[in-house]
Amino acid sequence: MHTVWFLLLPGFPLVDVSGMLAVFEGANALRHSGAEVAGYAVRLISIEGRAVCSSSGVLLAAQVLPHRLEGNANSLVIAGGPQAGSEPAGTSDVQRLQGWFSNNLQHLVRCAAVDVDALALAPTSAPARQRANPVSPSWLALKARRSDWIAASPVSPRWRLIKAGQGTDLALSWLEADQGSAFADTLAERLPEPRSRRYGPMRYRSSLIDQPAPDPRVAMLHAWIAAHLHEKLDVARLAQRFPMSTRSFTRLYSRATGLTPAHGVQQIRLDTACRLIEAGTRPLKTIAAQCGYSSQEVMRRTFLRVLGMTPREYRQHHMIPRSEPDASR
Repeated sequence: MHTVWFLLLPGFPLVDVSGMLAVFEGANALRHSGAEVAGYAVRLISIEGRAVCSSSGVLLAAQVLPHRLEGNANSLVIAGGPQAGSEPAGTSDVQRLQGWFSNNLQHLVRCAAVDVDALALAPTSAPARQRANPVSPSWLALKARRSDWIAASPVSPRWRLIKAGQGTDLALSWLEADQGSAFADTLAERLPEPRSRRYGPMRYRSSLIDQPAPDPRVAMLHAWIAAHLHEKLDVARLAQRFPMSTRSFTRLYSRATGLTPAHGVQQIRLDTACRLIEAGTRPLKTIAAQCGYSSQEVMRRTFLRVLGMTPREYRQHHMIPRSEPDASR
């Protein structure tokens, strides 16, 4: 069993911590589905063992910092630091943390710091100016001198610095190192939205198609739209399907979906384009025309705006091998 320790400091980024927790929980569930025992234990810790306030104001309960780690199957994530803490730590807390790192570094397989303020507390081979005063007196002093720490080289290549928002990708990279790329890619597909350059977003699916509206008229309209994307689909034509005035139709549609009719068409158009791209090697220009985009470039801009990748990149991530059935259909 590998233990992942999250050292929570005041102002830690909740999105990163919750995203990483979801990754390791999902990894255990995936192993369990394959009749394997759970591979990861997750522990939230803090200096005093009290709840810690995140950057968004949410408190997370945490255990007290353990005196000594056991074995060599441990990973550490430092989250939070001098930048946002409303309750600055004193000299004794800083000394305790850096002493703890020195005593337990040999038990850590890998370590990561979320943003530079967390890295300021990691042990480094500091430059001469920092070595002369190795323990800063407070969070504020650490923040003021963090450039010294960043410039220094970490004691071990086990240390990684990530920016806020990259926590999920970091956790997936650790899983890939432990379990292989196939395991990490499978898990990435099951996560809500692991958007990153390495693992990309999940296959895009519009809830308008995957979760039909309770009103059967609206559900039938969505199916009709998907079959007529290459045609002109303005509000007046959609309203004729009911039939009712454009104003009445727009109100009904917004109540049923939370979207305007135009946004509904856009979602279904993108959904269809993604399914066609995944399904084979049909030219992107042909797919753009079939889905009602005025040009391939318009489709490309839509993919970049909504998914953060081009249609070609989406195909590289998500094209379905011929032996793999499309379970999403």
